[in-house]
Amino acid sequence: MKKKILSINQYAFETKNLEGPTEEFLEKTAPLIGYIVHSFNTLEEMLNSSICGLLFDDYDGYGLQVIYKRNYADKVDLFKRMLLEQQNVFNKKMSVFEKLVSNLSTAGELRNLVVHADWESAHDDGYTLCKLKINTKGIQHEYVQFTPESLNNILKLINDTCDMFDQYEEEKEELYR
Repeated sequence: MKKKILSINQYAFETKNLEGPTEEFLEKTAPLIGYIVHSFNTLEEMLNSSICGLLFDDYDGYGLQVIYKRNYADKVDLFKRMLLEQQNVFNKKMSVFEKLVSNLSTAGELRNLVVHADWESAHDDGYTLCKLKINTKGIQHEYVQFTPESLNNILKLINDTCDMFDQYEEEKEELYR
């Protein structure tokens, strides 16, 4: 996905597309955004279940207490640290570990871009306001170009990451042998 930064001068809303996206753009992207949200929720539930399973195999209550009110990035960090500890305890490595954790992090970042984008500012070329940046360069709007192709790529990453949990479960069982 391409990004562009636009400096905000006197009037912050001059850099936005005040006319909003066209109906054609919305028809192409809105269903994909919905699928991203749906699939990401499935991914987060798989992560939650895996964390609970790392704590106790036959009781989720304590795991649910641990993840309660944690945001997604915190859960990914907890999952990573718990898996690192297990691998160290058993002195075995899981080949899926690094890629799974990386994909979980990336999926969360991309999902946040999509969900928190200002879709009313979307231009027909897909550039959509995603962040307000304030730094030494001043106040800027960061736009990300979302196209049906880029949204499909995000959806594919999320679905592929969900599929990686099968390999994770197999490798987790191998740790105990």
